[in-house]
Amino acid sequence: MKRECLRQNYSVKDIQNYLQIGAYQSIYAWFNGKSLPSLDNMFALSRLLGKSVEELIVCQDEVRYADRDRWIFGCPSRERVLAYCNFLFGEPA
Repeated sequence: MKRECLRQNYSVKDIQNYLQIGAYQSIYAWFNGKSLPSLDNMFALSRLLGKSVEELIVCQDEVRYADRDRWIFGCPSRERVLAYCNFLFGEPA
């Protein structure tokens, strides 16, 4: 998410204004993997950046697909990303 925002030249202030968030610290926490945006904010970010929600939360360089199962390796917040993916796709945690 951070990489894509920087690539498209969106500052934290731009994102804060777009999402109408009072505190910019939340965005820094997202960028640093300390928390994830709410589902509505994640969806809004995906629209702003022209990327799917999955592309924003999953370390794309580290994803391996085997049939319909998804495996995520190397993300700093791997457990949190896995739990979030499980929530999104309805899989057990």
